[in-house]
Amino acid sequence: GFTGFGISNGFGSVAPDDFSFRSGVTTMVDAGSSGWRNFYTFKKQTIDNSQTRVLAFISIAGNGMLGTVHAQDTSDMNPVATAFVMKEYPDIIVGIKAHHYQGHNFVPVDRAIAAGNLTDKPIIVDFGSSTPKLSIEELFMKHFRPGDIFTHTYSGGAASEIAPGGRESVVDVNNKVKPFIFEAQKSGRIFDVGHGGGAFVWATAINSIKQGFLPNTISTDLYRSSRNAGMKDMANVMSKFLAMGMSIQDVILRSTWNPAQAIKHPELGNLSVGADADVTVFNLKDGKFGFMDARGSVLNGSKKLEAELTLRSGKIAWDLNGISGPQWDAVIPARGR
Repeated sequence: GFTGFGISNGFGSVAPDDFSFRSGVTTMVDAGSSGWRNFYTFKKQTIDNSQTRVLAFISIAGNGMLGTVHAQDTSDMNPVATAFVMKEYPDIIVGIKAHHYQGHNFVPVDRAIAAGNLTDKPIIVDFGSSTPKLSIEELFMKHFRPGDIFTHTYSGGAASEIAPGGRESVVDVNNKVKPFIFEAQKSGRIFDVGHGGGAFVWATAINSIKQGFLPNTISTDLYRSSRNAGMKDMANVMSKFLAMGMSIQDVILRSTWNPAQAIKHPELGNLSVGADADVTVFNLKDGKFGFMDARGSVLNGSKKLEAELTLRSGKIAWDLNGISGPQWDAVIPARGR
């Protein structure tokens, strides 16, 4: 059976600096790779050794995303222990993740919310692994608080190894956005893209956006297989929303300032006086581009974002075409003997 994602310090993980700056990203938020048992290892190994600013949601499962079996162990979902670790690192841990639970109840969600209440932090939920399916309307209206985050918004309801019975989609069989979705968003529930390797379907995304249901936050769900599939990187995901007709202003808003607010870090995601100088210069390329969803279906677009220059805290971290350096023949050579 499917027993491990390889995300918690495993084969599916990626190093932040290898994928951040080249796609215009200066801050990454890990989505629950580690839990209260192994966050210290994650911090020492990854956060402390990255030039990228790395923040984190901590998994309500004690060992994080160690595998499907571990995600079912409710005895290891300890709100008090989770909150204890969170209070040690309040500026790094931005919330709690509930994920990949196949039981027909809301125990992981409610345990995550309990930890959130102890720390004044939001939860983020990868929901829909139960068979039979649990109601997302019940999730939003009876469990979520304003500010809690639903990721994989445009997944489309397809079955997978993680969700054998499929996820409930935000659209109905006629591709109409369900009315309670608008109500949930209006009441402060946050809808996140979380593209990933299997959680973004054109039919769901395009029909949702045509009907005015836009994501609050645009994100990648970056891991090895999503990087090498339709997701690719942040610039590519942003470009997909341009291809669906979203304005460049809206795309940037939902990729920067909105996420910063969602994780309660208003010092990020803006260029205000006094803010950390995290700056990306994008090329907006014209041409014929194809963008793939999780099923391999393609939407063509005429615009694509490409990271030309990325600054992290005022220092150049990525320079695609050497625009920050002098020409070679303008450099005064060092004099040797």
